[in-house]
Amino acid sequence: MRFKPLTLLLATTFLVACGTQTPTALTPTETMKVSVGTDPHSFAEYEKVAIAHVDLHLDVDMGKRQLVGHVRLDLERHDPEWKRLVLDTRDLDIQDVMGVREDGTFIGLSWVLGQSRGHLGQPLTIILPMGLDEVRIDYASRPEAFGLQWLNEQQTSSGKPFMFSQSQPHYARTWVPLQDTPAVRYTFSATIQAPEELMVVMGAGGNPERLSPTGLYQFDMPQPIPSYLMAIAVGELEFVAIGPRSGVYAEPDWIDRAAQEFDVLEEMMDIGEALYGPYRWGRYDLLVLPPSFPFGGMENPRLSFLTPTIIAGDGSLLALVAHELAHSWSGNLVTNAAWRDLWLNEGFTVYFEARIMEALYGERVENMLAKLDWDGLVEVVASADEQDRQLVRDLSDRDPEEAFMRVPYDMGRFFIDWLEDRFGREALDQFLRAYFDAFAFQSIDSETFREYAIEHLFERYPNRATVAQMDEWLYEPGMPDFAVAPNSSAFEEVDDIREQWLGGEIASDSVVARDWSVYEWQHFLTGLMGQIDQAGMFTLDDAFGLTQTQNVEILYLWLQLAVETEYAPGLERLEQFLLEVGRNKFTRPLYAALAETQWGRPWAIEIYQRAKSGYHPLTQQASERALGLSSDIIEPQ
Repeated sequence: MRFKPLTLLLATTFLVACGTQTPTALTPTETMKVSVGTDPHSFAEYEKVAIAHVDLHLDVDMGKRQLVGHVRLDLERHDPEWKRLVLDTRDLDIQDVMGVREDGTFIGLSWVLGQSRGHLGQPLTIILPMGLDEVRIDYASRPEAFGLQWLNEQQTSSGKPFMFSQSQPHYARTWVPLQDTPAVRYTFSATIQAPEELMVVMGAGGNPERLSPTGLYQFDMPQPIPSYLMAIAVGELEFVAIGPRSGVYAEPDWIDRAAQEFDVLEEMMDIGEALYGPYRWGRYDLLVLPPSFPFGGMENPRLSFLTPTIIAGDGSLLALVAHELAHSWSGNLVTNAAWRDLWLNEGFTVYFEARIMEALYGERVENMLAKLDWDGLVEVVASADEQDRQLVRDLSDRDPEEAFMRVPYDMGRFFIDWLEDRFGREALDQFLRAYFDAFAFQSIDSETFREYAIEHLFERYPNRATVAQMDEWLYEPGMPDFAVAPNSSAFEEVDDIREQWLGGEIASDSVVARDWSVYEWQHFLTGLMGQIDQAGMFTLDDAFGLTQTQNVEILYLWLQLAVETEYAPGLERLEQFLLEVGRNKFTRPLYAALAETQWGRPWAIEIYQRAKSGYHPLTQQASERALGLSSDIIEPQ
């Protein structure tokens, strides 16, 4: 809400005590001086008072598109004299705030919901009496909650409504009032009431294998997690076990294909444990979401969320599953304390993903994946602003969504590759395993990693690399000159074939492509940008049926070429694709490509207006920016 005169504000937020103790009134100083805390993307004063446990009790109203109920927060008071708890909220309807005494009775507390700060939302300030260690907040989410997507019956394959969360990086505050910073970790429990015909799953223990006849579900997460890993989904779901500690959830139309596609999941888990120590989260299940899910995957502990676009029928896109699994160590187990240090989550994970893929499919496949990552990174680094060209980035006055670009992912991975090159794989594996043990279930910053690396790598193995070189990776813009570039002999063969085909030396039916992997196709098509015309598109399409491919990574590049060449069959498929798929990796660049053409922008806007209701708010925001439209999504102030 907007600022009101303090006397009116106090009058409207003072609550009547439920017990005999009178709640403390807010003073002007305590009311007015709420700003961001140590984490520039959170109002939480977690050095003073931190959440230790979250207990959710929510009803799911699919018709009103709301979560309604209450949350109880167990607190750890680092400063017993501190008088307030500040929580992050965004577009939440706060109805009541109470303290919980040791005997379970309630006491009304004074509270105020502060002024909106754009994407940061509103601070919820609660006055804490001495000795009070638990609060209860009654609240409801709003239908437009940025961290939740509600789909109607026409937008799902099951014909039933569906809801799922996306809390990263700072959207948990749109459906739970809490300290929404990766610096704070807590355990949680949840009791969720849903319509009887729908199943509820969460990133927690207690996920069901079958529908509850009452619609009531209970969950427990005994390992402490940061808020961005809070996850919930509700829909018509079925479950298939893959191994003794793994399985997959999906809508009925997807479940058989998903179970078949992910049949190597348990083997991936074994590889991860052999590399970097035990899997510490109990089960590892996957949830295949509707195509509107804006990302490839989200690494929610115990239950990774996945896009159905990776189900290609041949297991060719499982690098993404390896990535989400790897987060069980890098990111979920050891977490960046703020989004400036995202590379600690993602760089290690991309490296770990590569090791899993190498163990499963061999060095040849991994070399191709590395080369694709390298080529994409070089292009991004060349065009990125200087402030975004190093691993540790200042995001203080920016939306943390801006953290998510290729630099923390791929430059982070190639930094770890460089460490492997300098110290040897055996030494690096020992270091990483010890690192995950040393900081398990903690949130750390880049400087903590730096100090640990100096002691356990650079000083233990002298004269192999310098700290100054590590600092260049961390703090200096651009790729270091001493970075180790990957090579792929398979891609060299593809380059030769592409050059011969473009030069007319070989016909399309002579291109040895039918046995190519998805990675070889990606490299081949990327190299055609700016090199092919409509006639060439027709010839390739006639030979290989690329317009109708079911492999979305190949299709995405083919559709980009269709826009570039105005290839009519490809443009027809593009319209269908944009209406069905909401994965940001594909939709944003395709809309941007259309917007750069005089003929394509009006058509793209017309398609977007039809597709918009089925897109996640993140996809809406990115698509509108790509199309040059004024966004109706709340922007930072």
